[in-house]
Amino acid sequence: MSLTRDHRSDRPQILLAVATDTDGLPLHVSVLRGNRNDTQTLQGLLHMLRRRFGITQATFVFDGGMSSQINLEAMDASHLGYVTRLSAATLHSLVQELGLEKQLELGDRHELMEITHEGKRYVVAGGPWRQQRDRERRQCRIDKAEAELKRLAAVQRKKVNAQKLASQVGRSLQRLKAHKYFSYRVDAQGKLQWERKEALIAQEAQQDGWYLLHTNQTVQECPGEQVLGHYKGLLDVEEAFCELKSYLEVRPIHHRRPDRVINHVRLCFLAYWLSARLGSEWRARGEREEVPRVLRHLQTIRLGYLQCGPTLHRTLMTEVPKNMNDQLRNLGLASLFATPPRPQL
Repeated sequence: MSLTRDHRSDRPQILLAVATDTDGLPLHVSVLRGNRNDTQTLQGLLHMLRRRFGITQATFVFDGGMSSQINLEAMDASHLGYVTRLSAATLHSLVQELGLEKQLELGDRHELMEITHEGKRYVVAGGPWRQQRDRERRQCRIDKAEAELKRLAAVQRKKVNAQKLASQVGRSLQRLKAHKYFSYRVDAQGKLQWERKEALIAQEAQQDGWYLLHTNQTVQECPGEQVLGHYKGLLDVEEAFCELKSYLEVRPIHHRRPDRVINHVRLCFLAYWLSARLGSEWRARGEREEVPRVLRHLQTIRLGYLQCGPTLHRTLMTEVPKNMNDQLRNLGLASLFATPPRPQL
């Protein structure tokens, strides 16, 4: 354990670096110092994976938080492929530089747009549900911000400090993530005035639903559809990693010694591996319900024994819910509950 990157000495933290295959099955876990930055995390993990697994060709997928120039250069130097998502600001800059506003405004969001700029390959992807989500998210932020602006403007003040009020407005808009959508000012009488930046809002609306992916692989090595598939696979891995932290309860960790912290994580990682392996096998049988939910259903079925002295009188088992019978047969578990095992006396 060590200090965090947030410099919270009262809350020691660790970093978990988990490597999985394309199906989300975990391959490796590393426990790192909590104050380690993303650059050191990725490069150290790359070195370990190449040494342990002998990786010569691979495609790594990571989100925008790992997309630093140092990380991307390290991947290129190691001759490893990558797919990463870049920020909305980068997409906006690229659109402005290349004049792609009309293509995005009129484009079919089910189609991919391939761009090569300054020797770098980009894939612009999107979908109608993302477009709706972006639109609703922006409108929600604007509505909350306007409500807060009206509240601040209605406050009766004995003495108005224009600079202080403007600073308060700025902090509120930053907190609501709506600062870029408004221009505001405080006049000589101390009255707060504001208006929406309609041009900026309309320009951003043209890019609703789109996001920017970047890869160092050629079209022959990885077509645009496969680039998008790699990124969508990352979302499944992130969902599995959330399962590791929530359902398997990695945290909080109440240990004093570092070796016990590491062993705690390893036990959780083994449970994560079992859960992911079960999910893989159950999906092959056509099961679509999440593994934690299925396991919670199974936990409601209890097995007990009635024994007096050395004599076992009977085996007791709670009734299997009727809605689980088909599921148990589909998973190949029905036989376990048809003939409950007898204890070894």
